[in-house]
Amino acid sequence: MKWSLYLISLLAGSSVLFYQSQLPNNPPTHFVLDKEWQQVSKSEPVFVFRNPDTTIEHQMQLLMNEDGLPLLYYADIQTPVCIDGLCKPVYVEMYWDLLGQYAGYGVYPDQLLTKYDHDLFEAKDHLTLHQLLLDQSSVLGRRKLTQLYDTKTSRTESIKFKGIEVDGISGATKKEIKASIVEGGLYSCYKLWHLAYGEATEKMRSQLSTIYSDTLADYFLSSRHKDYQFYAVKKLKPTDFLEKIAYIVPIVKVGKPLTRAYILKKMPKKLFQNSLVVNEWYQHFSDFDFNAKTLLVNNLQYSNSAAALFLSKQLTNLSKNQLKTFLVSVDKIQALEVVQENLTTFSKDANAPHNYLVKVFLKTHKGE
Repeated sequence: MKWSLYLISLLAGSSVLFYQSQLPNNPPTHFVLDKEWQQVSKSEPVFVFRNPDTTIEHQMQLLMNEDGLPLLYYADIQTPVCIDGLCKPVYVEMYWDLLGQYAGYGVYPDQLLTKYDHDLFEAKDHLTLHQLLLDQSSVLGRRKLTQLYDTKTSRTESIKFKGIEVDGISGATKKEIKASIVEGGLYSCYKLWHLAYGEATEKMRSQLSTIYSDTLADYFLSSRHKDYQFYAVKKLKPTDFLEKIAYIVPIVKVGKPLTRAYILKKMPKKLFQNSLVVNEWYQHFSDFDFNAKTLLVNNLQYSNSAAALFLSKQLTNLSKNQLKTFLVSVDKIQALEVVQENLTTFSKDANAPHNYLVKVFLKTHKGE
């Protein structure tokens, strides 16, 4: 117990370093934003956050590129992991994206992570920990530590740190979480997960509104990080869409279905005539998911004959209701002459789905 108190006091004493700029000391062990990591050149202290179950506080740094563009959040974590009054120190450098989502961690070469029998984490253990920390919905967030192992089983193993017993295993880990944590590392996994998704997360989310700028908006929109794209799109005003159309068009093509649908519903109708939209969306209509196809067909009435022509070459990709809407829109934008040849070919194809709708349409409009 004395050693535990000493460790906590020692770590708490490191607070004299808080509020100073600090770059990471070591490269990440696992990371999901490598491009951002490679651009880091400066840092700025932004806030302090509390350790979930100690009096220790950690300094959060905002990492930036040489031009001052925010890239990542970073904290040098030095914390005890305590079980039954016994503690061992854990040293990691943890990273989050600008939305406050865990992005990766690194370790000190002379303070490597260990398991219950003092074996070092293996490569597979680091991967397991990384995957666990990526899981925002982990069971670790819904259970108390004592609910994750059998508390009725007496301690069976222990390790020593500098000659002092500092860790113990109190029974078996519950089966439902065993596969998702590092074997022999339940306590460390639990501690690090709650650091990744504790008070720091809310502070980072609040911080984003204070650092958000036109430059960061463009960075988000052009990012391969799809959560950044969605955040930026939600921040756009309808009047911003034309200015950002070069960013918007590729997001709809390769972004998340949720982001894609959000854009297609929010975008000003007049932009469905934009040449980029017509050439990249309507020409490649068959590449989209069903919901996006419906939204594109529904908005054809606001587009032009070029978009109608592209769709008329892909009629087999339309459902019955989508085909009905397409034919109504052809009328509204007066595109019949442009698409008539393709409609006629489709109507005569015995294998074409719902071709009778096109036959009726042509007969009504051309007396065929």
